[in-house]
Amino acid sequence: MANAAIDSEMIILTGNGLAGFHDYNIGVPPDGFTGATHHNVAAAVYPVGTMVDVYNKGNTGVAGGATFIYGKVGAQDETNVIAAKHLCAIFATTPVPYEFSNEVATDLGESVQAIVIALSAMTTSYYGWFWCAGVCPEEFVSGLGGTYPTVNTTVVIGAMAAGDLETAGTTAGEIGFEIPDADQEVIVGYALSADA
Repeated sequence: MANAAIDSEMIILTGNGLAGFHDYNIGVPPDGFTGATHHNVAAAVYPVGTMVDVYNKGNTGVAGGATFIYGKVGAQDETNVIAAKHLCAIFATTPVPYEFSNEVATDLGESVQAIVIALSAMTTSYYGWFWCAGVCPEEFVSGLGGTYPTVNTTVVIGAMAAGDLETAGTTAGEIGFEIPDADQEVIVGYALSADA
């Protein structure tokens, strides 16, 4: 079956399993969360696991709180390389906290982990920010707006897990949202509408 999609304004991420450090002294980086001085860089500029909370005012997207986390790209699929809006999961080869992959072959496994959302294209082994909790922060990263892939038109209003997409692609990546279909699956977010 083909992928479906859910609008960014209908997603709330839980940040489940990402026990980072909320640094209330940093705030929004001077050049934004995708600024070249600290995002997609070879050496970490902020402590890995640092979280920054923001408020999306609703001028773009939906109003509400959101959280970004500073992490590292552990691996990525060679064809479906990381891009804005790709769901990324914990990198299984190491594994260490706050190291992520958008590749099904190198993540911890379908629906058993927290997920983060990439803000832009990134290089393997580089550091940068990811959206990890709350509403979609479109006012801070415009590239996060739009639709996100879901698995086989399964998402309904309520809890969402993460699963392997039937049809991977450069735009969608390899991981999408789905409804939890087993008790042990991690709830990574909530859908405010069904997918289509």
